[in-house]
Amino acid sequence: MRKIIAAITAIFVFIFESIPAFATSSETTLVPYSYVLMEGQTGTLLYSDNGNAEFPAFHSAKLMTLLLLMEAIDEGSLGFDSVVKVSANANAQQGAQIWLNTGEEITIDELVKAITVGNANDAAVAIAEAVSGNVDDFTALMNSRAEELGMLSTVYTDPTGTLDGNITTACDIATLASELSHYDELIPYFTTWMTTVREGKTELVSTNRMILSYNGITGMKAYYSEDCLNCLIASAERNGLTMICVILGEPDEYQRFTTSREKMNIGFAAYTLYTPKKTDIYVEPVSVSGGVSLTVTANIEDLGSFVVRNSELESVEMKIEYFDDVVAPVSIGDKVGRVVFLVDDEERYAVSIIASQNVDRMNLLSAMFKLFRSMLAG
Repeated sequence: MRKIIAAITAIFVFIFESIPAFATSSETTLVPYSYVLMEGQTGTLLYSDNGNAEFPAFHSAKLMTLLLLMEAIDEGSLGFDSVVKVSANANAQQGAQIWLNTGEEITIDELVKAITVGNANDAAVAIAEAVSGNVDDFTALMNSRAEELGMLSTVYTDPTGTLDGNITTACDIATLASELSHYDELIPYFTTWMTTVREGKTELVSTNRMILSYNGITGMKAYYSEDCLNCLIASAERNGLTMICVILGEPDEYQRFTTSREKMNIGFAAYTLYTPKKTDIYVEPVSVSGGVSLTVTANIEDLGSFVVRNSELESVEMKIEYFDDVVAPVSIGDKVGRVVFLVDDEERYAVSIIASQNVDRMNLLSAMFKLFRSMLAG
């Protein structure tokens, strides 16, 4: 009997000792939390908390689908009034959708509404096929564009973002949202709370509560899934600044909106977009070695802007650097120096100084001609 009791006791001890180990294992699968605040016009990262943690891309991938559509519209291959014929593939999509029928015709305008307001998967596929002809080519284009933008932790496997293998981070999403924020044509779509498509057959209601109340809001997207919990990509414009806040893995449905408001309010209050004046910059001719001319006239590229804290405005300094290794031949547009802007001796922004004329390389004939001309002048 004692042996039986001892055996039973050992079994229970084994079971109860195993339970904590199992709980610890499950805790490691918890969804992480991540947020990023970025200034959208310049793509400057202002704040980040676990911003490089990987998440399923899910509906955030539709922002890349939109970006590629807008670039196709810029190229003239599509327009908002273009009519798309729905494929069987688009019709077969699951999850969020507007229930497109195979062979149905619908405008790009309505498809954009369907993915900005309703996160519709069938509309995303229809757009992908309109841009690239098929989903595979479009997905390859998504990944290529992500690489160009520096979204190095992002991988797309389809235009909807809902299939396995779609991976991204809050930092990468902010970079994508920054690029997309340059398209003012999308603001009316992103800020629509409720609308219909397909001649009123399908009603769409946005899940982005920010568009109802936040001052200066311009978009972009809110969504939920079990793998990434409550997520928000919000953008707003005030006083020349564009704030983009990305929140991933928020357990509370409403806290993501509260947090986004707080972070963007801090950004708007603490930062300024500093735009240098071209008239304040005087560029001298730059020395050239081995050329028919000893110098080349130069100018600066178009001046952009950069972000500084309000407390740093009085500390902004400018420094002009001329390259000392400029060798002929020199062509118009070649870089021959830099204009650097510093804050407390730290470089914050730089713009290239470029040649504004051609300078040929010195050869025997040109050297003799130059000597002869100097003799005549003497």
